[in-house]
Amino acid sequence: MEDHNPAKRIPKSLGTGTKLLGSYTLTDLAVALFPGVVVVLLVQLVLPSDLAVRGYQLDTFTLPLAGIMIAVGAVFVYLTPAYTTSADWVTSMLGFHTRSSEIDHEAAKEYTQIERVYPDRGAIKRTDGAMIGLVQVIPPTMALATDEEWGQKSESFQDFLNTTVEFPIQIYSTTQPFPVEEHLAEYQSRLDDPDVEANPQLESLIEHYVEWYEAELAERRMTIRDHYIVVPVTPAEVHFEEASLAEQLADLPVIGLFIRELFAPRKAVEREALIDELDDRLARVRSGLRNIDGCTAHRIDATEATKVVGEYWSDESQDYGNLDQVLRTHGIVGGPDR
Repeated sequence: MEDHNPAKRIPKSLGTGTKLLGSYTLTDLAVALFPGVVVVLLVQLVLPSDLAVRGYQLDTFTLPLAGIMIAVGAVFVYLTPAYTTSADWVTSMLGFHTRSSEIDHEAAKEYTQIERVYPDRGAIKRTDGAMIGLVQVIPPTMALATDEEWGQKSESFQDFLNTTVEFPIQIYSTTQPFPVEEHLAEYQSRLDDPDVEANPQLESLIEHYVEWYEAELAERRMTIRDHYIVVPVTPAEVHFEEASLAEQLADLPVIGLFIRELFAPRKAVEREALIDELDDRLARVRSGLRNIDGCTAHRIDATEATKVVGEYWSDESQDYGNLDQVLRTHGIVGGPDR
């Protein structure tokens, strides 16, 4: 079974292929030549030998067409990103375009590792039984900060990690499109005001500003960056909270399995313990971040957290409508039509 734990992922290779020219390998050569070889085999083995195009035998076009296809393959190899190989890139692209973009809930769980959502408790349950919650962070503006101010913020964040964070966390940053229409709607609505209609110069100024702003944002591709702290709590962290002796015995071989089963809490009790511990951790993270000068943080509810997770796996913004209702009838990946 595939292991989704990033800490346990092992690369299949470390760039050990035989180099032919610079960083290019035998595999790259094969990828570049493959389209030309396909053309030659197609002409020789599939198409009739007496086939002609406007009076010219098909064999006349074989070598030029094969050369063009080899050139296309060479360009593909040249454009291969540095983090992968040309063969893997071909495989990834073919898989991306041939696989269905929609999968059922059970298959989606294999990717997202999300079991269910508890909207009333502000928690998301993973398939391994852990509960997670998210804290959104709004950092201070550092565009004009001095080196001394950067140093102070770094030390404050270091103190936060050393004193508050006694459990695993993940830091997730993402972007969303800048709401151009919403921003410009206020200016466009002014065009209907009597004082603007009575002042042609002001009306022209607003129209030119709206036109310039739309073009400026389209050129700059302005986005809004969001930052989140993902906080988990696993069942192993709450099983033996009140049974230290049982916790020690649970580490023994063979008998430890029976001890864990004997002292394991009921599902409902375990769920409440997990959520209580999650609430405590999220509160500590939020409080610790707020101690950094200029930094604000707040816990987002399970509905918003689900949207963040869904957009992470979908790799695009989703319009779910009433997400509270969607959570009860749809999967979190694939949008409202799933």
